[in-house]
Amino acid sequence: MPPTTSGRGRPRLESTDQRILEAARELLRLKGPAAVNIDSVAARSGVARTTIYRRYRSRDDLMHAILEHLIDPAPLAPDLPVGEKLRWVMERISDILENRLGPGATAAIIADSDPEFSTAVRSRLATRLSALADLMTIDRKAGRLQPKIDPDTVLGVLVGAYLAEVLRFGSPRKGWMDRAVDLLTPAVVKN
Repeated sequence: MPPTTSGRGRPRLESTDQRILEAARELLRLKGPAAVNIDSVAARSGVARTTIYRRYRSRDDLMHAILEHLIDPAPLAPDLPVGEKLRWVMERISDILENRLGPGATAAIIADSDPEFSTAVRSRLATRLSALADLMTIDRKAGRLQPKIDPDTVLGVLVGAYLAEVLRFGSPRKGWMDRAVDLLTPAVVKN
């Protein structure tokens, strides 16, 4: 990969940036935000501490860089049937909690062991999920959802159902998502 420049000194290698961020993301996914510090990232990535500090002035800067790309699901197609929208949301929840945040970060958020981290993740989730809530409001106004459906409650039920499945069985069982969507769809769709 070609080097990138950042001012004075040697040009930055994009591969070094990627190694730093990937090491930090892995530590976050596996062990939670408390495990992410410059020393542990240096050890995991093989990149010198001084090189990391040239890119990120502090752990907070590094954490901000990680979070920028952590919760970034693709946009939802507004014309999908309600059941497919619910499935799409469940798939995004699964991706965010399993692959992007991972068990370490998810546990830290639930326990609120790092309030600054929890607040940052909740803020990003709220921004992403507000677009889904807006689409549900449109569906409700168009008569596709029950008139008393509260989009935030539906999203909460979906997240809660996923977390309950993981708590009970360690990971979602085969076909669980289909069964959950089949169960929830008639409850929200207007007859």
